[in-house]
Amino acid sequence: MDPVRIARQVVEARFPGARAAILGGSAITGRRTASSDLDVVVFLDGPPAPYRETTEHDGVPVELFCHTPESYEGFAEQETANRRSPLLHMCGEGAVLLDRDGFGQRTRAEARERLRAGPPPLSATDLEDQRYLLTDLLDDLGGADDPDELVFIADRLLIAVAELILLVGGRWRSHGKWLLRRLREADPETCRELLLGYRQVVCAGDPASLRRVAAGVLDGVGGRLLVGYRREAPAGFRR
Repeated sequence: MDPVRIARQVVEARFPGARAAILGGSAITGRRTASSDLDVVVFLDGPPAPYRETTEHDGVPVELFCHTPESYEGFAEQETANRRSPLLHMCGEGAVLLDRDGFGQRTRAEARERLRAGPPPLSATDLEDQRYLLTDLLDDLGGADDPDELVFIADRLLIAVAELILLVGGRWRSHGKWLLRRLREADPETCRELLLGYRQVVCAGDPASLRRVAAGVLDGVGGRLLVGYRREAPAGFRR
């Protein structure tokens, strides 16, 4: 399968008036698998964009992310504030399929710069929130006597620790396989230990190793935070 050829065919057939299109995701990397879909960002001058659609071409699933330049910028800013931007990664690390006026190349170059700059740094409040979350999860892990509950707690703890490592390191967070990939790149040793600890919970019901690794990460960012933690409700919830 030639992902670039298929993605270009989709764009030409579905969006003859498109301004630009970029193929991103795993499909253009060495990590592509037989089940990988094609993530295609399409830039239109107006309606029906913005929208997202899943379709298929020659048996290959295709995820279409259709934007105007304005909606792209709005989504990218929102994702950046959340420190997770699939859109910037698709555009910055992708292959330009169509570029009628240079907008595609400019968008890819700008996305690369924004990715290199990294997400907004954690504020003191954000860090306290993360410390509180990990403290609570570690307490749940230590007190769990239901083996099934233990697995679910360990799952949430694994993800929370991974995200914290990335956030403290000024790196983009993510979900699923991309979270693992970014953690491996940022801290391969802790990633290995986290996975070993998680597997011990799942396979043997033993949380000791996972607890040790998670507690070590927590200690490195200020330690436990539970009693005394307080957050006011958002202003919109006040009468």
